[in-house]
Amino acid sequence: MNRGQGGRANPGLAAKLEAERRLKEGISGHKTGLPKKLLDLFEPLPWDDKVTALRKRKPAVPYTGFAQYVSQFAEPGDPEYEPQAEQPRPSSPRRFRNPEMPAQARVDAESKVEKKTRLTIEKVHKAEEQIEEGLKEWDPTKDPTIEGDPFKTLFVGRLSYDATEKKLKREFEEYGPVKRVRLVLDKNTSKPRGYAFVEFEHKSDMKAAYKAADGRKVEGRRILVDVERGRTVPNWRPRRFGGGKGGESRAPKLPKDPAKRAAAQAAIAAAAAIAAPETKVVPDREKARDKQREKDIEKVREREAGKDRVREEKAKSRDKDKDKDRERAEKDKDKERVDKDRDRRDKDRARDKDKLREPEKAGEGERGERENGKAKEDGREHRERKRERDAPRSAGREREATQEEERASKRSREEDSSRRRRERDVLA
Repeated sequence: MNRGQGGRANPGLAAKLEAERRLKEGISGHKTGLPKKLLDLFEPLPWDDKVTALRKRKPAVPYTGFAQYVSQFAEPGDPEYEPQAEQPRPSSPRRFRNPEMPAQARVDAESKVEKKTRLTIEKVHKAEEQIEEGLKEWDPTKDPTIEGDPFKTLFVGRLSYDATEKKLKREFEEYGPVKRVRLVLDKNTSKPRGYAFVEFEHKSDMKAAYKAADGRKVEGRRILVDVERGRTVPNWRPRRFGGGKGGESRAPKLPKDPAKRAAAQAAIAAAAAIAAPETKVVPDREKARDKQREKDIEKVREREAGKDRVREEKAKSRDKDKDKDRERAEKDKDKERVDKDRDRRDKDRARDKDKLREPEKAGEGERGERENGKAKEDGREHRERKRERDAPRSAGREREATQEEERASKRSREEDSSRRRRERDVLA
């Protein structure tokens, strides 16, 4: 029974709840008061006697025991049965991502930074070994696929994969007759590798193509043209063996800041000592590494010098274009000035003629003589003014002609010096 405050019964509330219950049951005969159509939706379906139990699928492979493999398990005394030996603690100085780690805890295992450095060094050593093995087998003079005169052959790189030998021959025949075109293909997939060799009939045609074809577009890509160096330059290495003519390397670069660069080099040296503490470097190997390092530095210097030279040539070409535009503008101004002076002179001449005709029409009297003398004086004064006006203009023309001759001689000297520089680069 419902009770109100103090535990006493509340007859009013009980009567109200009872009335609500009777009202609901009077509508549908259900305690919820919902109509019969809704109640039928929640009725369970009758059981179907035809439904049977699901069949279990048989396994594709029958189950077997593992007793026949027990004899292959490791037993006490076998090296596989014994636990793994503990790794020795890395020697000092240690390297951690958190520099305060050595002071906070004793870490016997290899840190993440040390492991990364060790793996990088192992990868570098493995790459060096692969390069040495590849150099032993690489000999372009004994390759049966390479033919022709190397001093008449050009190397064409950065080719589009859609380029064909026929297309290359048609492009390079503009510089002279082409004897042979060889598009290098991959040995496994027979797909083009992006470079080719073009052999000319004459050496002069090869030099002309070397100077003019570099940077030309073939099949939508700008090509790189160079002489064949594999058979002409001694001790030449292709890029896949650590050589090449330069360019951006895919190896990680050291920081440009001198302090950070020195710290990075010291860290790499320490990591190398930690990774291989017992290895001894042979003096000959040290000399070879020093020579290789000097070669790399020389390559970087040559590349920077080449970039500076290209930058200077571009600046000179821009200056030449500016000079030409300035000269053209000055010529146009001089032409306009000359046209204006000519028009002015024609007007003055016509005015003088009119003034001279007036006294003839008026007669030979005193008035006509006076006007005739005045016209003559005006004509004389006009000629003197014209002579004074044209004097500085003629001097300016002479000065401009002298400056034009000096600029032409300077351009010719620059073109001769650039031509000699390119010839030296070709011969080198």
